Amino acid sequence: MTPAFVLLILLLLQFKHLLADYVWQNGWMIANKGNYGHPGGLAHAGLHALLTVIVLVVTGFALWPILILGLLEFAIHYHIDFAKDRITRVRNPDPKKREYWVFHGIDQFCHQVTLVGVVAALLWFG
Repeated sequence: MTPAFVLLILLLLQFKHLLADYVWQNGWMIANKGNYGHPGGLAHAGLHALLTVIVLVVTGFALWPILILGLLEFAIHYHIDFAKDRITRVRNPDPKKREYWVFHGIDQFCHQVTLVGVVAALLWFG
């Protein structure tokens, strides 16, 4: 893979993250990410996994690594969101205060690291 292709994949994964976390995530998903096993949180993580699979299919990767990476992203994304929701329920940070944005930033950083991990795995799978 050329460096330009790697950057394209990362950019597409970041764009799908934007869509799944900010454009297509609805109130039902948001309200239930802290209830372990609730369909709302599962649907949100599933949306991320589905979009990752689509990006990787479109960019021409083999099916077996795509499915593995989709399942891994589903599990990781779900648990990052669950942990953030549980922590923020306990702490109840004010969106006008720094603490809220620190939690939000850590959450988004963890998701971006996951996407970098997807790209690293693609490089490793070859």
